[in-house]
Amino acid sequence: WKLGVFAKTEHNEVAPSQHELAPVFTNTNLATDHNQLTMEIMKKVAERHGLVCLLHEKPFEGINGSGKHNNWSMSTTHENLLDPGDTPMENLQFLVFLAAVIKAVDEYADLLRTSVATPGNDHRLGANEAPPAIVSIFLGDELGAIVDALISDKEYTSAERVAMDLGVAVLPNFLKDNTDRNRTSPFAFTGNRFEFRAVGSEANCASAMIALNTAVAHQLTRFKKDVDALIEKGEPKISAIVEIIRQYIKECKPIRFDGNGYSDEWKAEAAKRGLDCETSCPLIFDNYLKPESIAMFEATGVMTRKELEARNEVKWEMYTKKIQIEARVLGDLAMNHIIPV
Repeated sequence: WKLGVFAKTEHNEVAPSQHELAPVFTNTNLATDHNQLTMEIMKKVAERHGLVCLLHEKPFEGINGSGKHNNWSMSTTHENLLDPGDTPMENLQFLVFLAAVIKAVDEYADLLRTSVATPGNDHRLGANEAPPAIVSIFLGDELGAIVDALISDKEYTSAERVAMDLGVAVLPNFLKDNTDRNRTSPFAFTGNRFEFRAVGSEANCASAMIALNTAVAHQLTRFKKDVDALIEKGEPKISAIVEIIRQYIKECKPIRFDGNGYSDEWKAEAAKRGLDCETSCPLIFDNYLKPESIAMFEATGVMTRKELEARNEVKWEMYTKKIQIEARVLGDLAMNHIIPV
């Protein structure tokens, strides 16, 4: 608190000596800095007490790993763009940004997976309350039903709401506590934001946020172009917007999944849907340098090919060194502690 990091929630977690700390929601750059500062303080305070603060995602077999839930939304100076709102036009605005996020995650799921891939985190993903390594989106029953009604051009009505003449459902109010308890989803809608749950406890959140923000920004630019193309053909503006929303959500059906992400059935189903099921870190890193990834980062002016190559080089070096250190420590333990006994 003295350093300006406002932490609201602190509680014990499932594993022994495992704790959660939740800082107050703020803009991405500041939140990322706060997160780094918090990790540094935790390590220093632990040392002062003769302890070690483990930020490793999965230091021990058979206990819950540690990760971060990156609560993410988009806002103007005065409103949250992922808040469903109470009026038809607010609903339409919400659906535009929702569709863009779904489409971005669908198009660049492999990049999001790359942004959280580390040797420690890849041991954590897929069990004991950690989301699986396969990227999918959870919308929940209510929002899922609304989106499905939009795709099929059917009216969605809740107990107290009516449908718009344009075929866009007026969304029911999302209660603040109407959030997702399905902890097996890596990317879940939780009332007025998304939670990106696959980020590791040791990670700098910037890596995941750069990938997500860039993908969504790129997709919003494409959304505008797609809508403008329909308007040029004589389609009214609102009708064109609704049509592109519907098209995006239809195309992204494979990425939507509300079930148990731990099950073997989901792994088989995800592969059948054409989702990225790769589990090898070295192969995952190559996603950064795929032509479409480079094109996206360059088109948005976020990173050049050279910058992506440099980051990939750093990822490779960190991966190699960590695996080497862990292997040498294991060898040392075996030779000096197990064999003599």
